[in-house]
Amino acid sequence: MKRLLLFIVVFSLVILFSADVSLAKTDLSITENDITFSKENAMEGEIIRMFARVLNTGDTDVYGHVVFLSNGKEISDPQPISVRTNNYDDVFIDYKISAGSHSITAKIISENPSDENLENNTALKKEYFVDSDTDKDGSGNQKDADDDNDGLSDDQEISSGTNPLLADTDGDHAKDGADAFPKDKTEWQDTDKDGLGDVKDLDDDNDGIFDFEEEFDYGTNPLSADTDNDGIKDQEEIISGTSPADADTDKDGTDDLKDEFPIDPSKTTASLMDALARLLNSEASIYYIFGIPGALLVLFLLFRKKRRR
Repeated sequence: MKRLLLFIVVFSLVILFSADVSLAKTDLSITENDITFSKENAMEGEIIRMFARVLNTGDTDVYGHVVFLSNGKEISDPQPISVRTNNYDDVFIDYKISAGSHSITAKIISENPSDENLENNTALKKEYFVDSDTDKDGSGNQKDADDDNDGLSDDQEISSGTNPLLADTDGDHAKDGADAFPKDKTEWQDTDKDGLGDVKDLDDDNDGIFDFEEEFDYGTNPLSADTDNDGIKDQEEIISGTSPADADTDKDGTDDLKDEFPIDPSKTTASLMDALARLLNSEASIYYIFGIPGALLVLFLLFRKKRRR
């Protein structure tokens, strides 16, 4: 009889314990809204902190891990979580983000005890967009009208066939916006705007003198049709006998353009105003300004004194 009673007690305890265990439920949960980021508008190359919040909707404490994935590829080591019943645990990783559209996944793994509901153990956050900043000006390419900061808008580059993400499309060390031939690495300048680059053009400034003659024979500037800036083209000066490298060939104080005798220092057709201007600009101008009026005043006083006598 005693044995029967003992058996009944033990059997009852086993039944009660089994019932309690059957009532226990293990269920960790994560949703799309539980995935957040330190920056919503990230730029390529930035370190972004990604957060995941795991909820325990069961009635038993659970230990486990969370892994993060970008476009299906794992980007973190498993992050440990310990979640009490009716509570949550947060985990995060720091990730150097690349440009483009990212689908970020947070996945619960290695639960202990094992999760009874695996359907809510994975969350996917789609279309996390990361912009590029090609020219590093702080403005992302999506908003920047000139992504490579070469002086040409992206629309202009697309229309002309140059690369809107490369400041020097042809690699000749001249930015596309300043390059007369942005797709030809052998040419970048067209001084006389004749459509022929300076490398191939034998007369860059279109003054009628070959570049090699300007450099070696006349000492003039092959990139300027009027080297001395006197208003007369270099070729005209060479033909007339004046110096294309000196605005006043005969050194008489009158520029060749205004001098009727530009190679004769004894003759000039400078106007009275030109002569006066040269006088005022000379080192002795102060003597003329104050000396001449003073001398005239002295003569005037002497003349008056003489008349009174």
